[in-house]
Amino acid sequence: MNSWMRLVMSGLVAAALNVTTFAQAPTVGNQQKAGDRLERRGKADQRKGERLEKKGEAQKKAGDRLEAQGKVRAGEKLERKGERNERRGEHLEKKGTRLEKRGEKLENKSENTGQNK
Repeated sequence: MNSWMRLVMSGLVAAALNVTTFAQAPTVGNQQKAGDRLERRGKADQRKGERLEKKGEAQKKAGDRLEAQGKVRAGEKLERKGERNERRGEHLEKKGTRLEKRGEKLENKSENTGQNK
C-alpha cells in the first residue's frame, strides 16, 4: 500500500468512527428549547392565519361594494383575492395547531426522559 492509499483509508476510518457521534439524539435541554420554539411558531402562525381570514372577509365585502358601484372587474378581482387570503389563513391556522402539538410532544418527551435519568 502506498502512502496515498494509507492516507485515504485512515480518513475513511476516522469518518466512520465519528458518524456515531453525529447520530446521537439531542440533549434534554435542546429538546425543551426546540419544543418551546415550535410552540411559539405555532401560536404565531395561528394568529397570522386569523388575521389573514379577517383580511379576506374584508376584501370580499369591498369587492361586493365595488361591484355595486358598477366596477365589476375590480370587484371580482378583489373577491378572488379575499377568498385566496381566507384559504391561506385557514391553512396557516391548521399548520399552527400542528406545530404547537409537535412542540408540546417534544417538551413532554424531554421532561419524561429527564425524569427517567
